[in-house]
Amino acid sequence: MLLLKCQLASDMGCLRTNNEDMILFNGGLYRDERYEQKFELAPQARFTAFVADGMGGHEGGEFASELATQAFDRFITDLPSGLSHETLSCEIKNWVDETHALIVNKGLELPQYEGMGTTFIGMFSYEGRVYMMNIGDSRLYRYRSGILKQLSADHSMRELTGDESAPSNMIYNSLGAGTSAFADFIELTGQLLDEDLFLLCSDGLSDMLTDDQIEELLQYTPTAVHLIEAAKAAGGRDNISVVLLQVTEQTDEAEVV
Repeated sequence: MLLLKCQLASDMGCLRTNNEDMILFNGGLYRDERYEQKFELAPQARFTAFVADGMGGHEGGEFASELATQAFDRFITDLPSGLSHETLSCEIKNWVDETHALIVNKGLELPQYEGMGTTFIGMFSYEGRVYMMNIGDSRLYRYRSGILKQLSADHSMRELTGDESAPSNMIYNSLGAGTSAFADFIELTGQLLDEDLFLLCSDGLSDMLTDDQIEELLQYTPTAVHLIEAAKAAGGRDNISVVLLQVTEQTDEAEVV
């Protein structure tokens, strides 16, 4: 049985006065918190690990990231058993459309939230399979045998156009902002190896540290807290949220989900 060890942490950073990020992990929502858990992933269990980076002013970003994480938690809990990959993909698309509309409509109802939106990056399991899902420019990395690889694609204008002068935080895809949203939805099941380490993060980490710096930190101090402290030492210009998931086939004292 697969054993996952999770560490998560979310921090306001050095310059912001509030935290617009939100972490969803196995039904719990985390902001300005630290948490650790290890658990055995039973074949029919469902786990969730997501980072949402909200945008839209002092209150809007907080609200958008909370709406998205709450909505996905309800979605994965209520999802029927026995769906094929194709049907699950359709359900994910419907969830993206509905959640995008939810956030847009909340912004129209409440003027202080108009224009709010959020990124959404993470991993989840369903029927013994593991998937990744990405909306925006928050990132999923895999650290394997000393090498860090970005698995997600940034939905940013810099990535789209190849223009390195474009602001790194100018994105063309998010939940709530723009006319529509889409998700990259990819199965990872066959790609999981013993001792793989997966990193989910908001751009408060990836804008402050290069991939080489993150790789070095994971080699010597692979903890969520050390990553956040390094980003803050580099300037900490934005909120910083990190989830680390380590895969191992060895089981010890752990919760079963």
